[in-house]
Amino acid sequence: MSQYESPEHLKAAASRGNIAAMTTLGQQMVAKPTSRKAFEDGQIFLKQAHEAGSGEAAQFIAIIHAAGLRGQQDWPKALDYLAEAALLGWEPASQQLAVFADQMDKDGTWNASQADLIALRKQIDIEALLRLPEKQILSQNPRIRKCENFLPPRFCDWMIARARPNLVRARTYDATVADGRESESRTNSSVSFGLLELDLILLLIQTRISKLTDMPVFLMENSSVLHYKVGQQFRPHHDYLDPNKPAHAADIRRFGQRLATCLVYLNDDFEGAETAFPKISQKFRCQKGGALLFANVDHQGQPDPNTLHAGLPPISGEKWLFSQWIRTGPPPQSA
Repeated sequence: MSQYESPEHLKAAASRGNIAAMTTLGQQMVAKPTSRKAFEDGQIFLKQAHEAGSGEAAQFIAIIHAAGLRGQQDWPKALDYLAEAALLGWEPASQQLAVFADQMDKDGTWNASQADLIALRKQIDIEALLRLPEKQILSQNPRIRKCENFLPPRFCDWMIARARPNLVRARTYDATVADGRESESRTNSSVSFGLLELDLILLLIQTRISKLTDMPVFLMENSSVLHYKVGQQFRPHHDYLDPNKPAHAADIRRFGQRLATCLVYLNDDFEGAETAFPKISQKFRCQKGGALLFANVDHQGQPDPNTLHAGLPPISGEKWLFSQWIRTGPPPQSA
């Protein structure tokens, strides 16, 4: 909204039919609706912007369908809108189509004609992309599972490329501070993806995690990508919220407990950097595209102290992870 002096100026420009303003306002109203009507009005602005030729608006409509913001997820319709966005010249949509269809060039680019884009959409088999390999049991107490070949390598590469320019010092959870706090216990970097940063590739990963955990996408917090350089680490900690701490208890009442954690390894060309569970004297890692899944609570839904874990530092190379927390209730989201 940088070209608009205030929300009122943005609304006025959208009302005059300014395509960019309609797109921006529609995205904001859908991402952070103040009412059901505002959510619906945001979709109307996006529809009008799309009909006026905005590929960006078409891609956001695709995100609405893929995320299930209108109810059930609708992947075929989402991919149709993504193709429409690409046909309207929105380059991020063209790139995503190429990744979905496994046609990305080696240098990470894709230059396509309209005929190519239509052909790419037809090549995408979403049912195949949502089929999962078997999980492997690593531990029953705490409950830890491993799923190798969870994510095709090209999707891993896409997420690293998206995250790399936006990395910041990672923070630890603090219910009193919106973005958490920096701490010497955590020295790695990270980037979080709110609703306005989503794309269909990230939503595909969330959908695959949903199938892996048998938990709906709407229970997921904002996804993050974590980056560890040599020597960087996240010392032993729990991902659950402690109901004995007043601030944590209030967070649980509002958004539910952090039920589970899923870590997807986006690369494997590093040494060390395992995820360690000191209570059971075990440490694990996956190959590129593998997923490590663990419950943060026991079978009764209570915090499980045995889930104490640490992100160990790389000895060489750098480590990239896709991190997803899953709540028991609709979690806090940011636009």
